[in-house]
Amino acid sequence: MVLESQSLDEFKLIQFNDENSLNAISANDWKQLKIEIEEFEESNLKYLVFKSVNNNFSAGAKLGENASSEMVHVSNAAQKIWECKKPIISIVEGVVAGAASNLILLSDFIISTPDIRFIEIFSKRGLVVDFGGSWILPKLVGVNKAKHLMMLAEETTGEELFKLGLIYKLTTSDKLDYELKLLLEKLNNVSFISMCMIKDQIRKGLESNFKDSLDIETINQNKRFIHKDSAEGVLSFLEKRKALFSDTLDE
Repeated sequence: MVLESQSLDEFKLIQFNDENSLNAISANDWKQLKIEIEEFEESNLKYLVFKSVNNNFSAGAKLGENASSEMVHVSNAAQKIWECKKPIISIVEGVVAGAASNLILLSDFIISTPDIRFIEIFSKRGLVVDFGGSWILPKLVGVNKAKHLMMLAEETTGEELFKLGLIYKLTTSDKLDYELKLLLEKLNNVSFISMCMIKDQIRKGLESNFKDSLDIETINQNKRFIHKDSAEGVLSFLEKRKALFSDTLDE
């Protein structure tokens, strides 16, 4: 197993650490990843952070180890990440390939160096796209661009991904942690529950039609009108001070 997990202040940090394989993800890691996300959701931690180690993010799944019987664990982990209500951040440098490339696409914020080697490697290995990539990437960049990236399996840089709107912030390796700190400060300046509900609305909107999205917005907004964060938001504006929002997922 190469997955490493620890709790730091208000976020859970997950890294894949195997320098010899460019942090390739083992079969057992997929099972553990699902467990780690479940534990994160049940905790008081606010954010989940995936981070590069050994100057690389991950080369994806370890080839020869993930037989077809293991694919259910890959898909289960992807489902857990997609459905996670709390914000997910990926800090990326070096190689990010295969399932790992789609893992970061399922994140809410990607902070990256300009020279990362992002590659949907599957077709060069005689495989097909997994970890939700064939569903999420066309929605992010359009059908034709997704075909180009996935069918040709050509390397793409962070600079190019930034132009496509996939990356939140480009920076140098020595400033990745600093940019994470700045992002967390920004996230802490808004209502945590509102932010999580907006994320959930976007997810459900991508899985439903316009009318259903309106219904979800109506239900959620009515909940916000009577929540203490709403009153605090108005008062802080009138009193010209920073809002003191709650940090829980109570709706």
